[in-house]
Amino acid sequence: MEIVTKDNINSILLAGESNTVEFKTRVRSVINVLPRIISAFANTEGGIIILGYDERYRLVIGTSTDEFEVVKRVILKNKLEDVCNAYIVQYEEKELIIIQVEKSTSIVFAGGGAYIRKGDTNISVLTSKDVVARIASTVETSESTTSKEVFERLEKKIEQIYDEMLRSQKAHEEELKEQKKEHEEEIKSSKRSNWFFCILSAVIGYGLGKFF
Repeated sequence: MEIVTKDNINSILLAGESNTVEFKTRVRSVINVLPRIISAFANTEGGIIILGYDERYRLVIGTSTDEFEVVKRVILKNKLEDVCNAYIVQYEEKELIIIQVEKSTSIVFAGGGAYIRKGDTNISVLTSKDVVARIASTVETSESTTSKEVFERLEKKIEQIYDEMLRSQKAHEEELKEQKKEHEEEIKSSKRSNWFFCILSAVIGYGLGKFF
């Protein structure tokens, strides 16, 4: 069931962000972190993400059909379709993308980890201990020694896998930062070279003009 409609969208926007509501102005600025935001909602109380609205200026930016398709692909790529649903609501003759996230009974991993919401817009990554604790709280275990030993081994394995996943994600992010830095340096170097050749051409042109 779609909880955001053209009849209540205005009141939701006016109420502002909360632990269960978040606004994002531009789709392209949030697309890389969207899986983390969805994970955080699903691992906390659920909620809605509204794309295309600038809360600071109370301005409806709107979105496009292409952006909606991008959002749907991100959800499918990260296997989040079971915990969220994306749809469009018309408001002030523009289209807002709504991502409705359900509170999950199991931990939702996306964007390199499992996340939770803290406050209106802050999200934080769960540690391996947190993950194990949440899994343990949803699993019924017997009091037998054998069952306890099996679960303890499972806890350690989960911690190892999750910690490795976080390390890999961090390493990947650092690699992307380095690539971005190198790219920016290349652009600066290219601009300096272009200026040099422009000045050199001007000097040569001036000299030839004086000569002839």
